[in-house]
Amino acid sequence: MRKSSVSIGLSALLFVGVSSSQALAWGCTAVASDGAYGYSYNWPDEEDAELKALQECDKQTGTNDCQRESCDPNG
Repeated sequence: MRKSSVSIGLSALLFVGVSSSQALAWGCTAVASDGAYGYSYNWPDEEDAELKALQECDKQTGTNDCQRESCDPNG
């Protein structure tokens, strides 16, 4: 019985360790010269998060004037 408890405890510890080391979700912001902005959140990688923020900003301006402002792996 004791061996079973130790095994369950180790399994739980391993699960917590794996789940806390998973990749973070990216979020970005983009702004245009006229003050329009776009943002993204919960994307698996920085490139996709940046593209989504730029697309959202461009929708606001109707141009391709938007520039990346910032990206964060906890976004």
